[in-house]
Amino acid sequence: MLLFILVIAITEDIIFKTEQDIDFELILNDLEYLKNHPIDINSASVEELTQITFLTVNNCIKIVEYRERRGSFESVNDLLNISGFDETLVDMISPYVTVGIKRIDVKKIAARTRVQTELPAEKQSSEYHTRMSILVDQYGFYAVTEKDEFESRFFDHYAVGLSVDDGIRKFALGKYNLDLGAGAVLSTVGSFFRGIDFRIMLNERRLLPYTSTIENGGFFGAAFSDSFFVNYTLFYSNQKLDGRIDSLGFARSFDESGIHVDSLSLSRQDQINEEILGYDIRYRRPKMLISNRAYHCSYNPAFVAADSVAKFYGDDFFTTSVEFRYFGDVFVMFSEVARSWKNRIGGIFGFSAVFPYIDFNLAGKYFPSGFYSPKGIEATANLAGGTVDIKHHSPLIDVGLNFALENRLDEDTTRYDLKLSFAKRVGILNARVNFRRRYRDENKDLSGSEVLLRISPVKFLFFDLRFEEKSVYQEQVEDGIFGALEVGLDFKTIDVRARYGVFQTDSYDARVYAYEIDLPGILNNRMLYGSGDYGFVYLSVRMLQNVKLGMKCSMINRDSKSKTQIGGQFDFRF
Repeated sequence: MLLFILVIAITEDIIFKTEQDIDFELILNDLEYLKNHPIDINSASVEELTQITFLTVNNCIKIVEYRERRGSFESVNDLLNISGFDETLVDMISPYVTVGIKRIDVKKIAARTRVQTELPAEKQSSEYHTRMSILVDQYGFYAVTEKDEFESRFFDHYAVGLSVDDGIRKFALGKYNLDLGAGAVLSTVGSFFRGIDFRIMLNERRLLPYTSTIENGGFFGAAFSDSFFVNYTLFYSNQKLDGRIDSLGFARSFDESGIHVDSLSLSRQDQINEEILGYDIRYRRPKMLISNRAYHCSYNPAFVAADSVAKFYGDDFFTTSVEFRYFGDVFVMFSEVARSWKNRIGGIFGFSAVFPYIDFNLAGKYFPSGFYSPKGIEATANLAGGTVDIKHHSPLIDVGLNFALENRLDEDTTRYDLKLSFAKRVGILNARVNFRRRYRDENKDLSGSEVLLRISPVKFLFFDLRFEEKSVYQEQVEDGIFGALEVGLDFKTIDVRARYGVFQTDSYDARVYAYEIDLPGILNNRMLYGSGDYGFVYLSVRMLQNVKLGMKCSMINRDSKSKTQIGGQFDFRF
């Protein structure tokens, strides 16, 4: 069946829509930070510009190349003179960039409190989240707490950390995080070949506070980063993981979210000790970076995981990787090769370039079955593959082509995934159409489409019409369909969104995913299957200069069941 794939403007949907469980916390923190510390486009490098999630690596290369060829930008709107930049993209990035020196509001105290529950409310069904940061000169204090649904303790998860940052030297004590390399062994996101991956691989954050609610992620201990001939980071972590071991040695309720699946898990949590000791060292030239990182990891007691094909998480092992990057005038290339448990060797590489009339991205990967790094990649099969992404921008129409190949060597099967997109803006109408086909060997196993038409009669008001259709080819063809209408108002201190949609799928395999706005700090890709309708109303109000209140109510009616969720969030910055 021919599927029409999304007609979408350049919105958050393109960046954040995914069918995978990914920790986007760092990216959201980047955006919140950049609103108060915008990047000067007259001095920023390609690496610095990749902090802005909505810019591709190709966009970043174009900004630097245009600046070197034409001179300094006089205003942010000068970006419209660059191929591939339109008013929609410039409006999206304008809060995060500046021209010249801009007054920066340094956050001294920032606090966030969030409460969510379902209606009708059940016992202990509410979820709570708090986050606080206090910055005094170069010193910082960070604290995060969370209570998941049906957990009895209010502080079921908490993380506290201290940091010192004088610009060159960094020190962290307590809960902290590391973002080093292209993601093979030290990455909090760890997915590959999606639209956002090239930005993640190039935008290293190095040593930073841990403010995520991923319970089994991050590090607990101490870390130190400095520069002496070379840049280096030393780190140590010793923490209990939120899980338990059964009599057969299997880990139960052991996943990154820490969600408990049974009562025994609740009574025997935090039973696995993880200890990590490692380093990162890097040598940088103006256009080149060479780095090496390694760490020793041990678990006590040693155990295997029921959901791991490699059947291994425990015992002692050593992980190391070597990375290379080069920044040319109109291209960027990177690679990382890693060795993990039992000498499994894998790696990734990437190349992004700007050619006349096209933006070009190429990436490849190879990870053998059993490749495992606890803070990076786990391979459940022998995987070799790559992707080619090409985009053409012209006044007539924007065209995009993405071709991905993944070969499972142990199964002797190959999956081909082809996506084609067209985008056009005419006056107040912004539209995008995508087509997708996926094949396993010579047999088509999926085809699909998404659509969004955006009408913006005035700058602060828009109407979105969405349509998505999907077919899964198994013993018989199973279809899924989703359509929705959304209205949004973003005017000075008020942001309002409302959406109503209907969906129908023949089976769970034909499920569709719909990205939707949520309370700040949350990325929500709603999974829809069965037959029914759903919608939400979102309101954000900046009541005072440094006080913001957010509220959301969502409902879903599926088959004979209904579910309503309400939530509120309070943000304060002093």
